[in-house]
Amino acid sequence: MEYVGWPINWAMGSGAFNIKMHPLYVKYNSKQFGDIVLSDVKTDLDGCLATSEGASIVAYLCWLIRCKNLTA
Repeated sequence: MEYVGWPINWAMGSGAFNIKMHPLYVKYNSKQFGDIVLSDVKTDLDGCLATSEGASIVAYLCWLIRCKNLTA
């Protein structure tokens, strides 16, 4: 089996699932982890739709939450 990225962590997809232009990705991609507010990420995640189209941004936000929890 071949993985794109690491099985437990988020990895940028390609094609239709590329999120580089998604507003939530743009919001966080230029910040250092120490500058990201965990409650903001959770609020943004709470506003996401539970659809296959939203899966990639949900995975990214969950990855941010895991990383923030590791540095807390």
